Amino acid sequence: MLAKAKRDLELAGFAGRVTWNPRKTVHTAWVRVPDLMQQLGLAARREQQLSIKLEIDTRPPAGAELARAVVNRHLTFVVRHYTLSSLLAGKIHALITRPYSKGRDWYDLIWYAAQRPRVVPNLTLLQDALDQTHAEVRFDAARWPRTLEETLVAIDVAELARDVHNFLERPADRALLTRENLAAVLARW
Repeated sequence: MLAKAKRDLELAGFAGRVTWNPRKTVHTAWVRVPDLMQQLGLAARREQQLSIKLEIDTRPPAGAELARAVVNRHLTFVVRHYTLSSLLAGKIHALITRPYSKGRDWYDLIWYAAQRPRVVPNLTLLQDALDQTHAEVRFDAARWPRTLEETLVAIDVAELARDVHNFLERPADRALLTRENLAAVLARW
């Protein structure tokens, strides 16, 4: 699949570079296209390149809900994707099982909480993911808000805010990452 992507880029006139690492269950690939950002007027310097990271789970947990969406921006195409409920389950799984805290993960939790209609996590997918990655420790997916509340007590929230800073469109949004705000978000679920 990735070799075909590289060939298709070359046939379209781009000197794309495709690399991948198939050594883990989740294969990681990078598609890099030099010059494209400058050609589109999105970058001032020629050496700035479009980089797309792909992660391909070769053993995805069961229970994901899929949807289709027609995208009509610049060109029209159909995308098959996880529902917000399943994406939230994946985010919660990362928050529970990651051995370190990432500001992006906690910020994303605030984003999910702000969505209307309210997003409820796909508990079947979350339980299957937890069972698959942590078979030695039994997590109850339905208790995820309590599990994260317990995790939140030991987290350096100032470090979360520093970590997420470079990813925010509005840098002032890092002020949302406080222990009180995160606890309030968790209490709503």
